[in-house]
Amino acid sequence: MPTPRIPLPMVSVPTVLLFAGGAMVWAGATWLVVNEAAPLWVTIPLHALVTFTMFTVLHESTHHAAGQLTWVNELLGRLAMPFVASYGSFPLVRYIHLEHHRNTNEDAHTDPDAWTAHGPWWQLPLRWLTIDFWYARFYVARQRTRPPSERVETVAVVTLSLAAFAWLTATGLGWELLVIYLIPQRVGLAVLAWWFDWLPHHDLGARRQDRFGATRVRVGLEWLMTPIMLCQNYHLVHHLHPAIPFYRYLRTWKDNRDAYLARDVPIATAWGRELTSSEYREWRQLTGSFAVEPPAPPPRQPSRFHALRVAEVRPLCEGAVTVTFDVPEPLRETFRFTPGQHLVIRAEVDGEEVRRAYSICSTPESGVLRIAIKQQLGGAFSTFATTELAAGDVLDVLPPHGMFTLTPEQGRAGRYVALAAGSGITPILSILTATLLNEPHSRATLLYVNTSGATTMFATELGDLAARLGGRLHVVHYRTDERDPDLRTHRIEKPFDAVGEALAISHERYQRGRLDSTRLRALLQARLHPAKVDDWFLCGPRELIDMARRTLADKDVPEENVHFELFQGALPVRPSRRPGPMLTVTAGGKTVEIPATVGETVLSAALRHGVDAPYACVGGACGTCRASVVRGSTRMDVHYALGDDEVAAGRILTCRAVATSPELSVDYDRP
Repeated sequence: MPTPRIPLPMVSVPTVLLFAGGAMVWAGATWLVVNEAAPLWVTIPLHALVTFTMFTVLHESTHHAAGQLTWVNELLGRLAMPFVASYGSFPLVRYIHLEHHRNTNEDAHTDPDAWTAHGPWWQLPLRWLTIDFWYARFYVARQRTRPPSERVETVAVVTLSLAAFAWLTATGLGWELLVIYLIPQRVGLAVLAWWFDWLPHHDLGARRQDRFGATRVRVGLEWLMTPIMLCQNYHLVHHLHPAIPFYRYLRTWKDNRDAYLARDVPIATAWGRELTSSEYREWRQLTGSFAVEPPAPPPRQPSRFHALRVAEVRPLCEGAVTVTFDVPEPLRETFRFTPGQHLVIRAEVDGEEVRRAYSICSTPESGVLRIAIKQQLGGAFSTFATTELAAGDVLDVLPPHGMFTLTPEQGRAGRYVALAAGSGITPILSILTATLLNEPHSRATLLYVNTSGATTMFATELGDLAARLGGRLHVVHYRTDERDPDLRTHRIEKPFDAVGEALAISHERYQRGRLDSTRLRALLQARLHPAKVDDWFLCGPRELIDMARRTLADKDVPEENVHFELFQGALPVRPSRRPGPMLTVTAGGKTVEIPATVGETVLSAALRHGVDAPYACVGGACGTCRASVVRGSTRMDVHYALGDDEVAAGRILTCRAVATSPELSVDYDRP
């Protein structure tokens, strides 16, 4: 999924100018009606045009795309609302529109905008004319689940609007109300329903089936269609990247066109002819750049363990140490890493082989390979590492691995948010340090959950980094131990984090208690509004990460912008002893046939038959054991370390993959 990284300005000037221009056109058209200076066939289209342009302002504010400042979006949304439908509130429209994004092209009771596309063709104009009535029915059916403030504002707006209509009618201004507002507004809403809803979405599948196939672009005659439709001819870009301002849709399409076309996105010409991706390329004379197939990637070299000497073991905090490895010059390139990657350690503890994955906490520029290990209750290797491991000892280490990464780019001005709990700070520290030091215009916020200051890993390093960066890194500590000294030496915040965050002076702040969904939602409504953030990095226990992912999804944060890694995955799979499928496993350039038992994972069967397959957590969390399905089929109960697109492409985590076909062939060496 491409991430365009279109910067959101503090205030979107084109959106503000669009509002100002619409207000002036409305005032001028109203003056023409009141003074009978122009016929209705002139003024009604002008007032209807205002409905259309003001909806774009409302639409931008709904997605926080009118600028980084939350109050600007809230203000513009409420100011534009009366020009579109005075009897509706801005929070109501925001909720309904986001439901459309969550459930694009589902039935009309799930996706409210689907009202414009259902039914026989002769009903469609009537449905376009009555879209607001369907919105009202949709909202009333759900109003009990909505926040009290939203309901109060909606009731107040509806009451005031109806009272104003009644007063104007009673004072003899009913005709003016009809020709200045009601008729043009009805025309404008019908055009909006046609252009915003029907044209981009009709006859397409549901979003949950294919995000890239649920909305189309309309190409050709851009010089005319783009200004007339206010860039909604590239509506697909908006659904994939909702926070991008409308005037950047065309640029985003051009910059990411190859990635979109590779997904066979729906494309139509200005006159409605449907095009395939290949037809579009030929039509745009792009065929030459796509004629030559890219060379096949070289086979992945099998990873193997290397014996590394421990250069230093240093206490970090209560129950935790850092371990620095001495990497010999011939292995420097082998152990080159990207911020966020981890190492798999193999050692013999109490006569048994153990493997554990630990994230690298240093940065590539430092030239140091360092991990942090925190003692876990009952943890064989963590107990050994924090109590017995010493400089000079030798451990078997796999080269750096993992997809929970961010590669810094010098010219980028990104905004990042990281959420870490306990030892989840380890990859986050590497990512934030490397990125902020190499991207001088980027900023980051870290939400860091711990029991107390005594058990907080890298507390001093984070404080020094925040001070060094001069405000580009803001750290919010959440301490679950009410007796933590840090909480007593800092001012207690008000219940809503947004207030404390907005008034923050220090680069580090302390909050009592856990980071729960209520607190996270409060942050997402203000300082950390999704439209202000480019990427989210989450690392911690499964319960916290699941909560954060659900909350971000509810706020329509695109999945491709949320990166996560877990402490540990699911419990091991328990197979039966009954004979099962036949496996063909390729690893390290060698292929073997293996009989598996019913319910046995590919990794378990491979290890049982002596295959040197890579693995670490066996819970689907680290991704070390990933492989490709060559033939056959599998099922995985979890695949935390794989994205849905990787699963669709045939990638599996062998520690969780169980064959569902009589024969299964997998390849660890295939990239």
